[in-house]
Amino acid sequence: MLEPLDKLRLPTLANNCYLVGQAKRADVIWSESDFLALCEHMLNGNPLTHFLAAWTDKENGQARFAKAAKCRADKRASWAWASITGKTRGTTAIGFYPSNAQSESCWAAIDFDAHNGEHEQARKWSLDAFSLLLQHPQLYLVLCASGNGYHLFIFTRELYRVRDWIVLLKQVCDWVGARIADGSCELFPNERAESQRVGKGIRAPGTLNPKTGRVSLIEAETIKPLLEILPRTWSAGIGKVTATFSGKPNPLSLHRSTNYYFLPTYSVSTKPIVETLLARHPIERTGTRNSVLMQLIGELTHKFGREASERIVQAHFRRYQRNTRSRLEEHIGEFAKAWQLMRTKIVDSLTPLERDAFNGLASEHEGEGFLIVRAFSKAAEHESKHDFAISQSSLADRLNITPPGAAYVIRKLCGVKVIQQTRPSVRHKSPARFRWVLLVKS
Repeated sequence: MLEPLDKLRLPTLANNCYLVGQAKRADVIWSESDFLALCEHMLNGNPLTHFLAAWTDKENGQARFAKAAKCRADKRASWAWASITGKTRGTTAIGFYPSNAQSESCWAAIDFDAHNGEHEQARKWSLDAFSLLLQHPQLYLVLCASGNGYHLFIFTRELYRVRDWIVLLKQVCDWVGARIADGSCELFPNERAESQRVGKGIRAPGTLNPKTGRVSLIEAETIKPLLEILPRTWSAGIGKVTATFSGKPNPLSLHRSTNYYFLPTYSVSTKPIVETLLARHPIERTGTRNSVLMQLIGELTHKFGREASERIVQAHFRRYQRNTRSRLEEHIGEFAKAWQLMRTKIVDSLTPLERDAFNGLASEHEGEGFLIVRAFSKAAEHESKHDFAISQSSLADRLNITPPGAAYVIRKLCGVKVIQQTRPSVRHKSPARFRWVLLVKS
């Protein structure tokens, strides 16, 4: 299930993005200690021998890639740094696998290949993907020119399930229009990673490419804030220590998040809708909070996703706090229980055709989008209208995702034949209109 990484405001870039005007060698941007800390992080808590060794064969000059046998990752990383800086004649690199024994990873990558001469296309995809992910300060990025294309690395402080990384990477590729295929666009981890202990590895950012004999150049990066908090055990000569990943991270996703609901939104219509809801459900005296909350949740389940609804409920509590003796934690706890019950009732009310379509959706946001759009169709049906509008920016606010994310949800619902567009959008004038296909008997 895709949920926000944390409660940071977007699009403010809390990770102090550092863009490189021209591609630079890793040693121009990072210190050796930075590089070793990054490599230690990429090990994902695996044993020191669980990494990808890459080198150029001295006898025939061929590039070699293999899972390490006896060499330690901390030592290999130091040799790789020496190759980057030119302090050795060796042609050594190091890579890592985006998974561990628990099928988790603190990083992922996309390889935008240009093997067929489509260098400009690969560059465009990589820059578009970087720009998309840049909106999310929970993610730390490194974009490298790899020699045959571009490697985009995505890092987090915490470990996340491989399956969640795969969903995120596929969404990124879909949004930028990159077709996932060998020789065009490869994912790390890919869909086979969950069933493989080793899987497919990728060279660390900035390392030597044995195929070309040149190091990867750093095009852009936002990783310095992460480097500042990573342990430096390898550079201190300590070797492997117990991993310091957070025990229970916030779920992984590509969307913005806020501490309070009333912050800048994508749609001008969102705040008036929320304000109307809050005014319609006042807590006028003590002892009525719970019943008012249930009424508010009853409306929210048809109009917003869970994340946005929770922040509306928080705003509701703060507005009427003087008329309640409860604490915010109790208010939110009751919201969580009631939300689940009401959402279950809605799902139970689906027709068999709707239920099949709903169960076939891959993410929580797609499911919430399904139910919100279904409510739109019900309202249109009540007014004897054959179609209804879906504003991409409004849906983004309701689901607490970016407009590209909302566009993805709309395309997904169209692709699985839940809705069908009846009228295209008119820029700055009117949103696209759709009809609910599942209401039509086939």
